[in-house]
Amino acid sequence: MKQLFVPLFVFALAACSGGVPMAPQRSPHFEAVSAQLQLGGTVYAYADIEGDAERATDFLLTLLRDLPGLVPPQGANRLNATSLVRTLGLGDLRAIGLSSYENDALYHNRSFLHYDGAREGLLKLFGGEPAPFDLISIAPKNADLVWDQQVDLRVLVDIVRALGELGIGLTPEDLDEALRERVLDLDISLGAIIERLDTTAGLILVVDESRSLRIPGESFWFPYTDFLFRIDGLGDLADAIIERAVLDPFIATERTGDFVIIRPAIRLPPPWNAYEPSVVKEISTGRTYVVSSPSFLKSCLATASDTVAQNPDFARAFEQLPKSGNGLVFFSSRMTRQMHALLDRAIETDGSSITTSITRFFLPDASYPVGWVAQNSDAGLLIASNSASSHKSTLLTLGYAALLPAVAVIGASFLDPEAPEAPEAK
Repeated sequence: MKQLFVPLFVFALAACSGGVPMAPQRSPHFEAVSAQLQLGGTVYAYADIEGDAERATDFLLTLLRDLPGLVPPQGANRLNATSLVRTLGLGDLRAIGLSSYENDALYHNRSFLHYDGAREGLLKLFGGEPAPFDLISIAPKNADLVWDQQVDLRVLVDIVRALGELGIGLTPEDLDEALRERVLDLDISLGAIIERLDTTAGLILVVDESRSLRIPGESFWFPYTDFLFRIDGLGDLADAIIERAVLDPFIATERTGDFVIIRPAIRLPPPWNAYEPSVVKEISTGRTYVVSSPSFLKSCLATASDTVAQNPDFARAFEQLPKSGNGLVFFSSRMTRQMHALLDRAIETDGSSITTSITRFFLPDASYPVGWVAQNSDAGLLIASNSASSHKSTLLTLGYAALLPAVAVIGASFLDPEAPEAPEAK
């Protein structure tokens, strides 16, 4: 891999010489990437990866073929790095860059993936053209999590089909059969749903720390949390649920103005009776909502100027981040604190494990807000965030992740029953 790193000591040299020393033969992609980054902070890294995707994939496939049963025999010969990289849409990746600088106890982080040509494969999964984040306009000021994401799940079907043609996973025939299956015994197929999933989805959570919900017979508890999940374009699915609800005595249907509300006909047992889970279709837009209660949906839709954008945590988390894009995530300081508290209670109940240790490693720092935005452009994908961790943590995580395939292969070699036994010492 061709790489250029600009560590902190370079800045001291630059201060003396009047500028940052540049390589006499610069990478052809450096300008496109560096234009999206910020030099002079805690982290700055650039890597030219043209052609490296295939080399890295070839190495990974070599490791994975040694894992018993992971790559089926019928696919082992046809699956190669070139075909896999092309199927995943990673062949046009040219360079990546990272930068971080500290700003009022948070780090402003940027990552940029530079590619040539149109987005293909996985790069198409998370949307097309950037757009304003509409969900912010209905997220209340006390929202603790806001997630707003363009998504095109049809891309996954295309990838699964292409892999099937290579002999990996479902065959195209099995995939087509699965897509024809009815969902939840409704009058709509899985394929019909996925075909409509070039869409935008969003989630809002509001945590009430004053109300505790305890699992019956368990010491484990969690704070009451209102939720709103919204997805565009699935009005047909909501219609199928409404049609089924007419015949089901356990499901109640109510039409109020511009909404059709579907909810349980009976009250849920404790502690779940704190919720009134409902599926709501907005008739004018075709949007579908899954909410903790119709009253929470009503309060969100009635939100006017007092939105999450007025929350000091939100303002801090989204300072200098793009106002439009393809994906947005916000965690309040209360949410990050509750995430760690939830894990602590899980450990108290069931004990610690490798899973809990890994989970802790990936959780955002407690009591700090987090803002994250992904934005497509003609030159690549920009990911910008404000969080309590810089890209030093990202680089460390990537280092660990790079070791996992090798560790898995080494572990499999010990478990392989056909592995030759070592000769006895004489």
